[in-house]
Order: sequence, then C-alpha cells, then structure tokens
Amino acid sequence: MLDAVRSVSLSPVENGFVPLLNGRPADGEMRGDAVTHRVSVVAKMPRVRDWVNTQVRNASQDYDVVVDGRDIGTVVFPDARLKIFLVAAPEERARRRVYERTGREPSEEEIFDETARILLRDELDATQSVKAADAVVIDTTDLTQAEQIAQIVKLARTHSS
Repeated sequence: MLDAVRSVSLSPVENGFVPLLNGRPADGEMRGDAVTHRVSVVAKMPRVRDWVNTQVRNASQDYDVVVDGRDIGTVVFPDARLKIFLVAAPEERARRRVYERTGREPSEEEIFDETARILLRDELDATQSVKAADAVVIDTTDLTQAEQIAQIVKLARTHSS
C-alpha cells in the first residue's frame, strides 16, 4: 500500500481531522497492526517527524485543536496554555486498545499479548514520552471515558480564562 501513496493530508471534519492517503480516509489503517508495529521506528526518522509536526502545527493555524501524542507538549506545542499528560496502567491500555480494534471485551490472553506490545513500544519510545514540566497528569486507569473528558474540560475551562 505504501508504494502507491502519492499524497498524505489532513481533512477537517466536524469533530477533528481525518488523515487521507491519496484522498481516501486512512484513520482505520493508521490504528491497524501494520502501522502500530512499526510506528516507533518511523517516528524516530527526523524528516518524517518534522513533516508530521508541521502538518499538525499548520492545522492549528486555522482551527482550535486538541492533539494527542507522546511529545506534543514538549516538541510540537511547547508553548500551549494547557498540557495534559494521560497515564494508565499498561493492562488497562491494552484492554482499551483491543476493545477499540475488535468492539468486544478482550480475553485475558489478548490483554496479556497486547500489554507486552505496549510495554515494548513504551520502551522504544521512552525518549519521546517525556512529560512537559508544566503538564497536568491524569491517571485514567480507573476512569470512564466520560470522567476523563469531564476532567479535561474542567481544566480547559480554567485555563482559557
């Protein structure tokens, strides 16, 4: 597939941006195994990182954005007014990732296997996963998505004044 990619872009939609490859939505592919198994290697390529960071910064010129990533608060937007560093137990991150991929609660074996992959990726990405000194840490391990959003919205409202 990558050999056939001639253009990569971000397209604004109602609730964010959709990544496009050759004009076709690619968000599902970006979260698939082929990408997630190689993302740490590709993310260390300076030209790729610079290009991606430029795309994200350009998107923020015309839109208010909420961006997630391992170095958003330290590299991409070091001057952001609000930086939030989300953490969760590896097993919970694994459960969420498998659920997102499959739409069902994962088995213990799936959680075990995914946890191993997450820990390996964390190790590979350790230099990029540095918390910004002024970031607010939220441990999401025992929080529902709605509770996470509520905490983040509350922080955003206090920082926008």
